Amino acid sequence: MPIVVVAAITIAAIALRRTRWAAASLRASRWTSCIVWPLSLLYFPMQAGWRVHAVQCEWTFSSSLAVYSLRNFHHVAGFIIFFLLTFAQMPNVKRPYLWSFAASLALGFLVEIAEGATGIHNCRMRDLIPDMAGAVIGAAIVTAILAIRRRADGGGDRQSSRAEI
Repeated sequence: MPIVVVAAITIAAIALRRTRWAAASLRASRWTSCIVWPLSLLYFPMQAGWRVHAVQCEWTFSSSLAVYSLRNFHHVAGFIIFFLLTFAQMPNVKRPYLWSFAASLALGFLVEIAEGATGIHNCRMRDLIPDMAGAVIGAAIVTAILAIRRRADGGGDRQSSRAEI
């Protein structure tokens, strides 16, 4: 249930940009981000009773493992929402897609380290593949939301549309 609330707040923050509700929706998404970021990293140590040990990660990559790792729907879904949440924080930043992808990669890496350090799950760097697949889907959702809103606002020229992104 909390993930649904996070997703709804995030999508609202993106959809309500440049409207009279922009400030309130941005504030709500920033509070959400301040809660989600730390808790997503603290989840694993909390589950392990704060016991950590040396990290041993699996760095094996291959095309068959890449395809297999895309079955990790929890990572894909989580990083769709994380990309949306990160993008929503950057209404006036140059290259918000790039920054959101970088944040997704960084969080994916930190989650893998946390999984390995706590022993809750395995530290497999190939799990960055579904993380980034989720980020790509998140970018597609953002692009669709902005295109739909642009059409609803009457279209506008291409130049003003690019300034918003």
